[in-house]
Formats: sequence, structure tokens, C-alpha cells
Amino acid sequence: MLNTVLIIDDNAEFVTLLQMQLKIEGYVVTSALDPIKGWKEMERCQPDIILVDWEMPEMSGIELIKLIKADDVHRSRYIIMITGHSGTKDIVQGLDAGADDYLRKPFETDELLARIRSGLRIRSLEERISEETKRLTALEMALSATDKIGNPIAAAKIYQQLLMKNAGIANLAEVLNSLNIIGNLLDEALNLINKLRPIDSLKSIPASDGKTMITPE
Repeated sequence: MLNTVLIIDDNAEFVTLLQMQLKIEGYVVTSALDPIKGWKEMERCQPDIILVDWEMPEMSGIELIKLIKADDVHRSRYIIMITGHSGTKDIVQGLDAGADDYLRKPFETDELLARIRSGLRIRSLEERISEETKRLTALEMALSATDKIGNPIAAAKIYQQLLMKNAGIANLAEVLNSLNIIGNLLDEALNLINKLRPIDSLKSIPASDGKTMITPE
């Protein structure tokens, strides 16, 4: 499986060198020299890992990370901030802005590769959790629907048994009314079954609290 890394840094020489190193390691690598182009490239290539510099023209890496993490579509992207800022307050500021990891320049390539692999493992785990959440939600929906479908069917069965056992019913109107009720109950059950048909095709959508919810497509 190919993994895509997006580098957003205004140092063209650094970006070229880093691209070469990452491509040798088997990554698909793309880049941008400023945050505006970086955002467009992120939307185009949907990267697994984003490497972001702090000091850039037009917008700082901190501001870019905040925008990414505030976006419903891109907030789950794994971001490693790469910068010459090395103070504790700088690291705290970067992580508080939403960076998932922080690497000081200059750095050893092996250390960067290890952090990228760690980020990919985290992304993979998050995807597995998301899929399990979908399956569990589908199961809960199915169990809830079972109860709802069972109610009208059980009621229809009761009416049917009453008709079978009540030999004294001679009024055709009573019989027709009871059959009409049974028909309505069975229609209700069929409608519930039809609503359940999309349950095998679920998608996640953003919820108001910043989390996600599962809904049939």
C-alpha cells in the first residue's frame, strides 16, 4: 500500500532534498512552498501525513494547522510540524494548535521516518476504529428495528388468533374491521423492513460536537 506525504515548506532546497529521501523509502511525495498552495495540494492528493514548516509567507504553519484541524473533512489528517523553533513553549504552542507531532530542525532522517511510520500506524488504527463503529452502529440499528418490527407483527398475530377462536363473530363488519387492522399492522412492519434496506451501506458524517455520527446513505 502506497502512503502519501505532503510537505509544506517555503525552503525549496530543503523540500527537494526531503522529497528525494522519502521517495527512496517508497512514499508518494508531493509538496507546496506556501500554505495557500499547500491547502490546494492537500485537497488534491488527500495525504496520509502532512509535514508543515512553522515560518512561511502569507500564513504561519501554526495558522495553517488550526485551519486544517477546524475543517470537518481534513481534521483527521496526521500533521508533523517541522521547524527550527525548539523551545518548550514553541513545542506546546505547536501541539496546542493541533499538530500531532513536532520535530526540530536539523533532524536525522531516521527519526523523521520513525515519526512518519508512527503517524501511519495511528491513522490505520483510527480507520479500524471507524469501521468497527460503523459495524456496531449497524448492529444497534438492526436490534432496535427488530423490536419495532416485532410489535406490529405480534399485534397482528393476536388479532388473527382472536378471529380464529371467536366462533361467535357473526357480524361481517367486525370481521372486516379486524382484518383491516391486521393489514395496517403488517404494512407498518413492511415499511420498517424497507427502511432497513440501506443499513448495509453506512457513512460517517460530522456531528455538531466535533465528533462523527453514522447514517445510512
